[in-house]
Amino acid sequence: MKNIVLYKSKCGNSLQYATWIASELNWELRELSKFKKSEIKNYQNIIFGSGVYMGKMSQIKKILAWFSQKSIIIFACAGNNNIEKDIEVIKKNNFSEEQLSLHKFFYLPGGVDFSKVKGLLKMMLSVFQKVMQKKQNKTEDEIAILEGFTNPTNYVDRLHINDLVSYAKSL
Repeated sequence: MKNIVLYKSKCGNSLQYATWIASELNWELRELSKFKKSEIKNYQNIIFGSGVYMGKMSQIKKILAWFSQKSIIIFACAGNNNIEKDIEVIKKNNFSEEQLSLHKFFYLPGGVDFSKVKGLLKMMLSVFQKVMQKKQNKTEDEIAILEGFTNPTNYVDRLHINDLVSYAKSL
């Protein structure tokens, strides 16, 4: 049977990780919108990865519905560099305990570059930025978020895929 890496990427970080993972494992690579639920039966192992926007993984509800009975590997790619409390928030916002026990989850550090954001999300972020700038007594996290509007970060590194690839090879 075949194996596949599916991804949903808005800024390119999840695509970069998915490409590296698929290459390392010699698995098929495909954007989620080009994959149909009926194809699931054709694949033995599936990896899905996406970015995290406003605490939510892109397309995760669809993926969890599709794979409610089949275990897959899931990776989230967000703007922090392996900050455990932020990773726990991502898990809490996107998965139930039951889902986390069924699927293997990995966090891969991405980055923040608000200049790449387009459309409705860009408008929402613009409003958010203005509200945050006016806020008094900002927390350390809020200050860091505001910093991201003018100073992009990028933690994407091929080394971050090693644990996920090792796990996939063990299947």
